[in-house]
Amino acid sequence: MNSVLALVLVTVASCAQTASRKQQPGNAGASPTIEQCPDAHAWTGKYENHSYGFSIVIPEGYEGFWNSARCFSNSDGCTCMSDHGRIIPLSHEPYEDERHIEAYASHGAELDEPTVTQAVTQRLRQIAEHSRRHSLTVRKRSAVTVAGIRGERVVVSYYDKRMKAWLVEDFIALLKDGDEFSLYLRTPAKNYERDRHIFAGVVVSFAFERPGDPSNESMK
Repeated sequence: MNSVLALVLVTVASCAQTASRKQQPGNAGASPTIEQCPDAHAWTGKYENHSYGFSIVIPEGYEGFWNSARCFSNSDGCTCMSDHGRIIPLSHEPYEDERHIEAYASHGAELDEPTVTQAVTQRLRQIAEHSRRHSLTVRKRSAVTVAGIRGERVVVSYYDKRMKAWLVEDFIALLKDGDEFSLYLRTPAKNYERDRHIFAGVVVSFAFERPGDPSNESMK
């Protein structure tokens, strides 16, 4: 491993450990120790993403879980490559394992100039890959403004080949400073009318965080 890569890994690990100390896990009354990786527990209340500079509020009664590659933990501490966001399950029923809300961020392609339209097209392509042929229907597609940023909101229904059920996906694509942000609800069609209200609360809570702003401290 060269010295530059080693420095990057140490820096990322330090950031992940700092985030673990600052934010409140949902399954314990005290902050986790420095050895505990952030992918090892759930989160409640306000969640701040320090990798991409955004926050959401996890709805009361629900928990958010690590939504990135697994961390590596050993006697030296915890190493996480990046924190992309959180996934919020809306059901504990095994047959509804796709019923969830997700907040996800990533860097745009380095060689391209990403656009919201490209992000939406890519997401629709991904949905089409696991849906039955000709079952994908766009129910709504419109412009939306979230946290002061213009984006697109798309609602689609389709028959999922693995689940063997009709699902609805309601997603929002945003772009800021070359980074792509997405908020989306994936749920069985029969649950959509109920779940979309929970999703609306997450969308309203979405904000871009300013480093050093004391008002952005996590809920305790």
